Amino acid sequence: METDQKVLPPYVVFEFRAVEDREASIKEGVYVAKDVLFALITPRGSKDRVERVASEWLTHVESQAEQGRVPAEWPEMFRRKMEAFLRNEEIPEIGTPIKNWRGVSPAQIQVLLHAGITTVEALAALNEEGLHRLGLGGRGMKNLAVNWVKSQETGIPAAKLTALETENA
Repeated sequence: METDQKVLPPYVVFEFRAVEDREASIKEGVYVAKDVLFALITPRGSKDRVERVASEWLTHVESQAEQGRVPAEWPEMFRRKMEAFLRNEEIPEIGTPIKNWRGVSPAQIQVLLHAGITTVEALAALNEEGLHRLGLGGRGMKNLAVNWVKSQETGIPAAKLTALETENA
């Protein structure tokens, strides 16, 4: 998948849900449930969440990767996340965790986490819909994140880059 801007993967969490086993329920004459693993998928910067049976969703992502619609590394990354969930391990986030970033205040961290923004890189790549959901100060946080990401590449401190951009504007 070729793009000018790096495409960030959606935020995905896994959970087990009780789903009726219809055949067993009919056979037993009572409700019988089985645990089914679900993937809860939230596109970066969106408030919408899609819920799918995890195995079916992973097959879909693999198909999308083969067609070049999503980056080729996504299926393996999501499979590792699912396996970590099944082992009761903390699922690693790709990028710099927002909760450890010193570029924003603790209150702003809570706003970002509530909006589903878990990494500095996700904040830097936030779209207009995501900015609107953050409200006042959202664009400033995004600009700081963009400059922080640039500073990791250039070595120039993010606060200095942001101050220079503000002064120039």
